[in-house]
Amino acid sequence: MSAGAAHTVAFMGPLGTFSDIAVRATFPQRPTVEVSTIPAVIDCVERGDAEVGVVPIENSTEGGVSATLASLLESSLLIRGELVILVSLCLAARHAELDRIKRVVSHPQPLGQSRRWLERQLPHAELVSMSSTTAAAREAARDDATAAVTSRLGAELSSLVIIAEGIQDHAENATRFVIVGHEDSARTGHDKTSLVFSTPHARGALRRALAAFDDEGINLTRIESRPAPSRRWEYVFFTDLEGHREDPHVARALARLTHEGGTVRVLGSYPRAGDPLE
Repeated sequence: MSAGAAHTVAFMGPLGTFSDIAVRATFPQRPTVEVSTIPAVIDCVERGDAEVGVVPIENSTEGGVSATLASLLESSLLIRGELVILVSLCLAARHAELDRIKRVVSHPQPLGQSRRWLERQLPHAELVSMSSTTAAAREAARDDATAAVTSRLGAELSSLVIIAEGIQDHAENATRFVIVGHEDSARTGHDKTSLVFSTPHARGALRRALAAFDDEGINLTRIESRPAPSRRWEYVFFTDLEGHREDPHVARALARLTHEGGTVRVLGSYPRAGDPLE
């Protein structure tokens, strides 16, 4: 790692996105490197141009973030922390007149997270996907007939008028971000471990894999299947569990899972984040 990269945080920009908000909340005093995609965040840390990266991994209503999961599969980086931020979405434009809006732009996830509100309030508006909420805000700043679904920060950075706030369909809507680096974290006693595993193509293989955790009394907080890279119609399972990989019962479960014949890769152990609603 270069001397200039020490303490530097990489994130997917531009400024005003929820990734930017997550970095400001977690590393308010650190220098940052803004890149254009989630894979670029991972590459930046792998090359040593940043010490850590912050990327979204799942949303409470839209599920896993495909670009992050795919990048973690191909990377040697480890998850060393997490944070959860509440996602409050705004509809913003150059003016406050809802009946003048013909087009709504945003990143696909915020559009999905506010779909019911948009269907009620702007049933005839065209919904257009963009690369980020900030790019959407900049587009809205250029056209009176366009509104953006964005963050309050994104609206302010583009000098937009906020027509409505809290337009997400679920008030508790939140996004979980992970901090990635070359090492994960030491045990704290209040940890989580993320891993990805596969099972042999055999009857009962997944049941036996899950029994490895159940028999050790381990609570799985998330499991999601995704297509395995380069293996058509085969799948891997992204899993989060309570405990650190160095905890004896977690280590036994991981050893047994490996013994079952599939592949197991620990993506990192790290302190569990608190619930922002609490």
